[in-house]
Amino acid sequence: MKKLTLTSAAMFDPQTAAPARRRGNRESRVPEIIDVSINVLIAAGYAGYTINRVANDAGIRLSTLQHYFSTREALLRATIEEIAKRYFERFRGFAENRSRPPLARLEAIVDDAFAELVKPGLPASIFETWGLALHEPFARDVVVEIQSRFNGLFAKLVAEINPGLSMEERELRGALIMSSLEGLVVFLRWSKDSVPQLRAHRKAIKVVWSGLSKADE
Repeated sequence: MKKLTLTSAAMFDPQTAAPARRRGNRESRVPEIIDVSINVLIAAGYAGYTINRVANDAGIRLSTLQHYFSTREALLRATIEEIAKRYFERFRGFAENRSRPPLARLEAIVDDAFAELVKPGLPASIFETWGLALHEPFARDVVVEIQSRFNGLFAKLVAEINPGLSMEERELRGALIMSSLEGLVVFLRWSKDSVPQLRAHRKAIKVVWSGLSKADE
């Protein structure tokens, strides 16, 4: 029998070695972790939220999770950003739909808010985010920055509806619409109103937002 020689080069030849980690693993793993993180935030609340719970629910080791998010703060920051992004992108889709007049786009946001904010799950995460922001400075900074984005979105829409307004007035009215939306989140969360009552309230919100947008300085 011929002598068999194995070199280290042969043993670790890229062609024969174990396959490397799949490409795009980070791209798929990070959104999965954030989805689980949102669910944990909803289920456990901000006070009961831990990265250990997220890792456990995601079916991964804590060390694996920390490879992507080294701290609880880093993961919560990404989680809050993702929650805001989902709503922001929805509303921006309506706000920037140039096939409709600007006032109709504003009313479409109202309709979508009434449809989405009454659903179980994600809307509850908004309250947990606010609660977290009351206790942790990093979360407060994130929430304030997110609020600024929404204010800007509404201010741009107000500018299209009422182009004669000054920049200061546009920003003020955008902020007022945003504050109304935040109040709507609370109202819809706890409301026991019937469907006809909710329809009447939705119509009233449209009147208020339209009035804020169209009124002179």
